[in-house]
Amino acid sequence: MARATIKDVAELAGVSIAAVSRVLSINGSASPRMRAKVMEAADQLGYRPNALARSMINARTNLVALVIGATSNVFDAALVDGLADHLARRGKKLLLTPVVDLGAIDDELMGALDYQVDAAVVAAGTMTREACLKCAKLGVPVILSGRNIDSPGIDSVLADNKGGGRMAAELLMRSGCRRIAYVGGTYYAFSDQERRQGLEDALKDAGRDLSVAVKIRQSEEMTGFEVAMELLSRSDRPDGVFCINDMAAIGILQAAAALGLSVPEDVAVIGFDNTELASWPNFRLTTIDYPVGKIVDAIIEMLETRLAQPDLPARIHRVRTRMVVRDSTPKKLSPFPR
Repeated sequence: MARATIKDVAELAGVSIAAVSRVLSINGSASPRMRAKVMEAADQLGYRPNALARSMINARTNLVALVIGATSNVFDAALVDGLADHLARRGKKLLLTPVVDLGAIDDELMGALDYQVDAAVVAAGTMTREACLKCAKLGVPVILSGRNIDSPGIDSVLADNKGGGRMAAELLMRSGCRRIAYVGGTYYAFSDQERRQGLEDALKDAGRDLSVAVKIRQSEEMTGFEVAMELLSRSDRPDGVFCINDMAAIGILQAAAALGLSVPEDVAVIGFDNTELASWPNFRLTTIDYPVGKIVDAIIEMLETRLAQPDLPARIHRVRTRMVVRDSTPKKLSPFPR
């Protein structure tokens, strides 16, 4: 059966095409009687307006692209849910653009623009300046989540990563840790650099150095768990570990259990994000809280402002982080880092 058209609705309702268009338009005016006739005919025919055709008239598709990595990461999954919910409340749809190769962000973003999206949120990898300039030329606002870039009109929402790294260092030192390690991510990432930098800066201020830094590599040769096992099997095994995110920290907890190490007595562990998993009884992970709700609120505010005022200077919003202490770090602390 052929898809019903606006002409079919008009004929069944016995009204003009223009009348149907007014009834179905968000801001269209029509009498209650006219609206009832049109809606009854549309329902009978199973008619749905063509959103793409409507966008050609309104110059808006109400689509917002989200370029994101694997949503198997619980933090990214929560970000998707939050953005989809907030956009839906505003009559917009989320166009999910997953990225497998984090080095191909530009290609995925350009592909999303083929759908005439009103704006794009990039929450994976790193855009090049060339891609930023292309988006600006096309008049498509871009908001970066978790990173920033020096380019006109490109807004950013990200954590106070260095502050989080400093908090982790101070808590580990106050816990009596002498050999502090950093476990980074799977890809050269802005947040990874900043979190490590904050950790190292705080250690340096206390006259200390980072003992070891490793990256979890997603490959057939070495899984994240194996990296954690290798780190905790060293002769100079760290007694304090700060991780790029909660998933990496949970890997450390699991490796410690496999090696018969006690947490936090033998090794204290701190994550980043404060995902739901961190509070589970099996883990009770001490972590840096980076609230998804506040990230989503900031992205939506920037999106609406940028669409209304496209010529505003680029803005950077840092989401404040805080330490959430659970069982993976000692309860008894020294008054000052030592």
